[in-house]
Amino acid sequence: MVAQLQELIRRLRDPDEDERAFAAEDIGYDLVYEAVPFMVERLEVEPSRFVREAIVGSLRLMPGPAVVNAVVPLLRSQDAFVRNAGIDLLAHQGPDSLPALAVMLHDADKDVRKMALDALFLLEMEGAVPVIMEALEDPDLNVVITAVEYLGRLEATAAAPAVNRVLATHTNLLLRCACLEALAVIGDMESKELVASLYPSFTAASPLEQYSLTKFLARCGNCLHLPLLISLIEERGTAMAKEVINALQGIFRRSPAEVLPPDLLAALSAYIDSPLNDINKYELLVFVGEFRNPEILDLLSTHARSRSRLVALGAVEGLGLYGNRAALPLLRELQAEAVDEDLADAIARSLEQLGE
Repeated sequence: MVAQLQELIRRLRDPDEDERAFAAEDIGYDLVYEAVPFMVERLEVEPSRFVREAIVGSLRLMPGPAVVNAVVPLLRSQDAFVRNAGIDLLAHQGPDSLPALAVMLHDADKDVRKMALDALFLLEMEGAVPVIMEALEDPDLNVVITAVEYLGRLEATAAAPAVNRVLATHTNLLLRCACLEALAVIGDMESKELVASLYPSFTAASPLEQYSLTKFLARCGNCLHLPLLISLIEERGTAMAKEVINALQGIFRRSPAEVLPPDLLAALSAYIDSPLNDINKYELLVFVGEFRNPEILDLLSTHARSRSRLVALGAVEGLGLYGNRAALPLLRELQAEAVDEDLADAIARSLEQLGE
C-alpha cells in the first residue's frame, strides 16, 4: 500500500499533464484516502485547468470526514477556482460537512464565513438551516445579508421569527430589502403585522425598499396591507403598474372577498382612468369584474365603450365575470356594432356567462 501511495504521489507531480490527471482519477476510483491531502496540495499549485478539474472530480467520488478536513483550508486560497472548488466539494459531502461549516461560521475572516454560508446553501438540506441562522448575528453586514437571502431561497419558514427581528432592528436599506424579499417567501403572521406597522404608507419606504416591498405584498400580503396598497397606487401607480397588479392579485387570492373595500375601489377607478398602459388597464378591468360592488357595473360599462381595443376587451370580459344581467342591453348593442373579431368573441362569451 505504501508503494502504491508513493507511486500515485509521484504521478500527481509528473511533468506530463495527462499523467497527473490519470493519477487523480485513479485515486478517486480506487478510493485511496491516504492520497487525499496530496491531491488537495496539488490542486493549489496545479497550473493545468484540465488536471484541476480531474482532481476535483475525483474528490467528489470520495465521501467522508477525511475529504472534508482536507478541503476546508481551500476556502482561504487566493485562487478563485480553488475557493469555489472547496465550496462545491464541501456542499457535495452533505451532512458530513455540517460540523466543519458550523465552525467556519465563527472564523475571524469574514470572507471565510461568507464562503461557509455558500456551501451551507448548496447543501439544500433542512439541517443546514439552523446553522445558517447563526449567521444572522454576524458582525459583518454582508454576511448577514447573505444569510437572509439564503434562508429565503431555501424557503426556511422556521427562520421567519429570526428574520422578523432583523427587519425590526436594522436600518441598513440593503439588509431591509433582503429581509422583505425573504419574508415574501417564508413570512408568518408576525411578518405581516410587522410590515404593516413599519410601512403605514408607501412613502414610508425608501425608493430602494419599494420594489422589495411590492414583492412582499404580492407573495405574502393580506388585508392588513390594503392601506399600503392604496398608497402605492396613489404614489407610484403609473410607474409600478405591474407590481400593483401582482400585489392586488396576490392579496385577494389569499384573502378572497365578495366586494372590494370602498376606498380601494375608488382608488382603482381613478387608477384605471390614469395614463396607464392599455394592457394594464385590461388586467385591472378583468380583476374588478370578479367582485360584486354595485359601482362596478357603471365602471365596466363606461370602459366597454372605450376606443382602445384592449380597454374595451377588458371591460367586456369583466362584465361577463361580474354576472349582472343588467349589462345585457349594453352587450347586445356592442355585439351589433363589433367589427373586431376578438372583441366580438369576448362579447359572445360574456353574453353566454350572463345566460344569453
